[in-house]
Amino acid sequence: MSGRDVTALLAAYLLGAIPFSYIIARWRTGLNIRQVGEGNVGARNVAHVVGMKWGMLAAILDGLKGLAAYLLARALNVPLPVLLLCGFAAVVGHDFSIFLHWQGGKGVAVSLGFLLGLLPYSTLAGVGVFGLAHLLMRDFNRSVVVGIAAVIFLPLALGYGPWMTAYTLALFLSLAVKKIIDLPHERQVWAEHGWEGTMARPGWYREEQNADESRRLRSAQASGSGTKPLQG
Repeated sequence: MSGRDVTALLAAYLLGAIPFSYIIARWRTGLNIRQVGEGNVGARNVAHVVGMKWGMLAAILDGLKGLAAYLLARALNVPLPVLLLCGFAAVVGHDFSIFLHWQGGKGVAVSLGFLLGLLPYSTLAGVGVFGLAHLLMRDFNRSVVVGIAAVIFLPLALGYGPWMTAYTLALFLSLAVKKIIDLPHERQVWAEHGWEGTMARPGWYREEQNADESRRLRSAQASGSGTKPLQG
């Protein structure tokens, strides 16, 4: 592996490691995003805790991390295997950020950002499938599953080889592994802040008119519990 390849992989990791969700939540509320809401350093938790527009900003910025990792690897003209490894490096950076003491989110938006560069048509179509599924089912988690399945299998329909579907599947399986790793911590946070056993638990659809009230309630609970910042 050449120095150029190592540079691309390291840059992909560092780009992925920028904790935009954590930064936005700290900036707007002073809260440690890992200790409130879902307990996840991700855009959806920012939407829960800070507000929908800030969650959308976090999702866009996280997606741009993945896209930037792809574009930098292409600019460095690395071999295809290294280019594909850069996708995993960006996700690992997001999941185990050096800036958050090796903690992080799941990497859905980062993965989609990288795939937007690698497989733009199938990725955009998959995002469209997610949007349609969410409109029909009104359930975020199930819609994500449908959208991810579309992103994984649409490359076959568009003429890419099965190896590309295998790569995309492996990329998203890594997100499932991170979910399993984070689940004990997340369940603890849900229980501490009133998510466990309620309709406000992550994954349940909530009408827009109730969203602001739910966020205010959770922010009040977080303030009352004396949530502390992340310790080094």
